[in-house]
Amino acid sequence: MTSRSDIDHELQRLERQLQELCAELPREQAREAFARAAESLTTDPPAELDAYIQGRIHTMLVAAGLIEDESPTG
Repeated sequence: MTSRSDIDHELQRLERQLQELCAELPREQAREAFARAAESLTTDPPAELDAYIQGRIHTMLVAAGLIEDESPTG
C-alpha cells in the first residue's frame, strides 16, 4: 500500500474496526487486536507518509479512550 488514497481508505476501515473492537472487547484486548489489524499500515510504510499514518492512528486510539494523548499539543 503506497498511495495516499489507499492509505486513507485503509485508515477509514481501521477506524470502523476500532469502534467494533471497543464495543466487543476489554480495552487491552481491543488495543492489541487493533495493533494487529494496523500492521498492514505500520509495517514498512512509505517514508513520506509514516508520520501521517502514525498521527492518524494515535488520534484514533486517543478518541477511543485506549491511550492517553501525550503529544505536546494534546
